[in-house]
Amino acid sequence: MSNKSDTISSVISQIRKSGLYGLLNTDVNLPDLFVLRYLLDQPNDIVNLQKDIEDLPFFPDRLNASYQDEWIIFCKKKVSRLGLKDLSQTDLAFLADELEEINACDMLNNENQREETLIKLKERLQCMRTNDSFDKQFAQICLIQKVLLSKDVAVLKSEQQRKIERFIE
Repeated sequence: MSNKSDTISSVISQIRKSGLYGLLNTDVNLPDLFVLRYLLDQPNDIVNLQKDIEDLPFFPDRLNASYQDEWIIFCKKKVSRLGLKDLSQTDLAFLADELEEINACDMLNNENQREETLIKLKERLQCMRTNDSFDKQFAQICLIQKVLLSKDVAVLKSEQQRKIERFIE
């Protein structure tokens, strides 16, 4: 499907063009949305993103049935809560690695909460490029999406899924 590095670069480029909040719409493709969801993830949240991804082989239909909408809603709320709904051109350039070092140092010396948040997001974006956990989750998303979109593959219900469906009936 998508190369992780290309997807991260694409997301950064899209953030630069339309901002974090502007990127979050129903037209965003799944790999890009996952990058944003992972970027904005927080430890000990009510939703365990890693567990959700690990469950995908057993419940692949969740990817399109619920995760996509949940991730868009999560990301929009998180961006709003962090005060990043309307980013300046300087903020967007900082996230996209387009600032000269002098401007980046000015941001680092600023005590503003928004700048601290942007610095953390930028660090997380950079770490995602070499993070094994992110690599595995991204590969899983791409694989499941490829299977779901394939005309040559039929998704069989797992034993877990059949038990849950029998329990619900």
